[in-house]
Amino acid sequence: MSTALEIEKAIETLPPEELSKLREWFAEREATLAASASMFELYDSEEAEAQQWED
Repeated sequence: MSTALEIEKAIETLPPEELSKLREWFAEREATLAASASMFELYDSEEAEAQQWED
């Protein structure tokens, strides 16, 4: 059995309040990952701009 399938089965057994907590955690995690990706894109663009001035 795969880990994803095990997680799915475990989620199916959660009581509503625990499922709500999991949804909140997942939404916060997604927001954090999106914010991190945005910051890395910003750093990359700043680095590319700085390299243009060096050339």
